[in-house]
Amino acid sequence: MTTHKQDTPHPVDQTRRAIGSAALALLADRPFSDLTVDQVIAAADIDDADADLARCLYQQVLDMVETGLANIDADLAANLAHDVADDHVSTTREKIFEGLIQRFEAYRSYKPVIRAMNSASLTQPKIGLVMVNRLTHAMGQLLQVTGGGGTGIAGRIRAKGLAGICLSVLNDWLKDDTPDMAETIRMLDKRLQQGENLAITLRLITPEPDQNATTQTSHDGDKAETHDK
Repeated sequence: MTTHKQDTPHPVDQTRRAIGSAALALLADRPFSDLTVDQVIAAADIDDADADLARCLYQQVLDMVETGLANIDADLAANLAHDVADDHVSTTREKIFEGLIQRFEAYRSYKPVIRAMNSASLTQPKIGLVMVNRLTHAMGQLLQVTGGGGTGIAGRIRAKGLAGICLSVLNDWLKDDTPDMAETIRMLDKRLQQGENLAITLRLITPEPDQNATTQTSHDGDKAETHDK
């Protein structure tokens, strides 16, 4: 995945990014319940003034963790938008599939964080709700970037559908230690196809033209024209 330069962020955004990164780093080796707001602020790469700002911005560790995840997803969306901007060959489905693979790849180093949040959600349902909402929002971003239609009521339904697909392969991904995520990609492709078929049935999306069939039709037309001549 290509990383692209971004404009210098606003001081508040810099503080949020530092806090989010610190929260994820700490959560990688300890239970969510052991974290405190002060611990995260102390671990963040910020000065005293920004630490005071952070205390104004955050009163809960959960919000800090959500910020860290949101930063990852924002970076992924920006990179994917750059990658597909000049891609006039891949279908929307292929772009969505690539975006999902990139997200699972980017989150590989954060598997301990996901495990910690999943564990914490068993006793704190709000955590699970926040995680699902974060995933659904990320899927909405993915749909908008790839041209899959992420706005309106239908867009929200599509985003929820993609979020469901991601959740359906979550355990496979957590157990997948292969360098190329072969099992995750296989299951993801299978679930995405199933979801796509259901969405077509419910008329949430329209089938994309079969490029091979289109090419064959074009060739047949050329042959017929040649024969007529």
